[in-house]
Amino acid sequence: MMNPLSLIALLPVIEIVLLIGMGALFGFWFTLAWIIATAAVGVYLLRRMRGAFQIGSPLDPVAESLPQDPMGTFATWIGAILLILPGPLTDLLGLVLVMPWLRKLTFGVWMARNLHKIVMKRKGHGQIYEGEIVDVQQERRVIRRGDGDHDK
Repeated sequence: MMNPLSLIALLPVIEIVLLIGMGALFGFWFTLAWIIATAAVGVYLLRRMRGAFQIGSPLDPVAESLPQDPMGTFATWIGAILLILPGPLTDLLGLVLVMPWLRKLTFGVWMARNLHKIVMKRKGHGQIYEGEIVDVQQERRVIRRGDGDHDK
């Protein structure tokens, strides 16, 4: 797996290659319009969220549709910044963070694929209890009554 710092250093190169490919596939004007439109959406979201992180100040009435949970607000804020940066990869990541349903879907898929890795990293740290599974319905027991009779 690649070092995260190397990935961050390669991000501009990846974005330039993707922008050139996008321009070749869709044309220069569409690519330019895409960059301007996603940046405008990012700026719009940041302006709507300007009071979201200020303690004690209520959100403005337009921002009522923003996520009310702190993680959702933070994800939307990071997503808006990623939308401002030019490039298809940062736009895709920004859209995933801005749209709550897409964020939940992506996180759910990630959890489904990586949960076993997270659990397996804990090996040796948990307790193992040996035991036996007994089906109470199938087991027949002798119950001793006080009068000396036995039931099965």
